[in-house]
Amino acid sequence: MPEHAYDEVLAALASAPDEESRRRLGRAFSSFGAVDRYVEALKHPSAPVREFAARGIESACSVAYGRKPDPAVDHDRVIDALIPLLADPDDGVAQWVRWVLSTLGPAVVDPLRRVRAQGPGRLRPAALSVLAAVDGEEALSAVDRAAVERLIRIKLLDDRAQPLDTCFTSWIAVPGGDQRAITEVLGLFEVRPATFALGRSVGVHDSHDGAEYGRVYVTPRVDGWTLVLGPWCNPVDPQRADDVLRIVEELSRRHGRAQAYCFGEQGGGSGWLVAENGNAVRRLSATGRNDDARFALGGLLPEERDAAAEEGVAVPGDARAGEEDDEEWADLAPYLAPDLAQRLGVSPFDLGPHTEVRGAGFVALTPHAGEHGRPATGAYAI
Repeated sequence: MPEHAYDEVLAALASAPDEESRRRLGRAFSSFGAVDRYVEALKHPSAPVREFAARGIESACSVAYGRKPDPAVDHDRVIDALIPLLADPDDGVAQWVRWVLSTLGPAVVDPLRRVRAQGPGRLRPAALSVLAAVDGEEALSAVDRAAVERLIRIKLLDDRAQPLDTCFTSWIAVPGGDQRAITEVLGLFEVRPATFALGRSVGVHDSHDGAEYGRVYVTPRVDGWTLVLGPWCNPVDPQRADDVLRIVEELSRRHGRAQAYCFGEQGGGSGWLVAENGNAVRRLSATGRNDDARFALGGLLPEERDAAAEEGVAVPGDARAGEEDDEEWADLAPYLAPDLAQRLGVSPFDLGPHTEVRGAGFVALTPHAGEHGRPATGAYAI
């Protein structure tokens, strides 16, 4: 679109009568690539204009995913213009500005640190969030790190269980609440207190866009069990299956029972591993991968049969089962991990206000982090 149409599109966007019009005009407005004009538009009285000006800046100036800064752009001026909008009265604008600043790379760190140190106060909370998103806790000052740790300790005093569902959830379940023994078997280190919200947030971060094996969240005792959450716990991950099998068998040797599961809510399938008294009694991968069969151990559990019976599905090996029944089981199995976890102990998906909680949870690094480096950190819920 020719740049001379910029003013016309801006005016139309400012007066757009409905959401669909704003969306279409906003897309056109943010495609001009006119960074200097977008900086001016950040002061416009129309919230949609401010929002799509920020989007236009993100499109032209982002250094995410390996993009290089445009040498023709005055990035300091852009950042200085965006920062006041962290407290924009329109929530949509403020949210987009937080996102845009987080894509502009290390250049935002010093200006946002000044906001944290000098104010204004209305910008400080959002500045902290953006700093964490840009470069994790390493971007925070010592004072801010101490403040975050203090806030976590305060929230732990009244922490309540909540579902631990992530993009692709993997977890180990151990009866009892002996976190120290579990930490020892798993080889965890750098233990740091964490609320349920923080544990889930870390889990979401670590299971999104690839598996982060360097960190886990360990719950307090929940309804008599301790859960360890993170991609590192996946019992049918080709990179982790052998080690998880060893770990779960050792945990069951010490605690009588132990289990591991994975579940992908967006079609990722299920996997489970159940061990008793030091030996695996069952492992199944139902993820739809070509190598699912190589992970199979043991025979069907009574809980698997019960779950299938409740759905009217015959399990493989039943005398009455035919080819169609086997297909029905193959269709059901990818959804069973949360149900089986609940039947066999506790499911992280079913935690909530009704859950009996004893103790406090923590985030810790795994042996993978010791061998391959610390995982990246980000902006997490607390």
